[in-house]
Amino acid sequence: MRTVLVIVLCIQLGVLAGCASSERVYDNIYEGLKGRDAIIYPQVEQKPAEKSMSYQEYEAERGKLLENKDKK
Repeated sequence: MRTVLVIVLCIQLGVLAGCASSERVYDNIYEGLKGRDAIIYPQVEQKPAEKSMSYQEYEAERGKLLENKDKK
């Protein structure tokens, strides 16, 4: 019975993930991992809050680096 419940929940999760845009999913994964790192590895020193890079900024910078790499 428990196995059936797990299978049904996995199918529902798969369907819901399929309904979301991939850009939104990747953005949420990126932000979640940043938050997880902040919780696991807290800053010992109290520095002024630096503006962290958003997923869109990261993706733009990554695209520029890939373009430069392809040109070489």
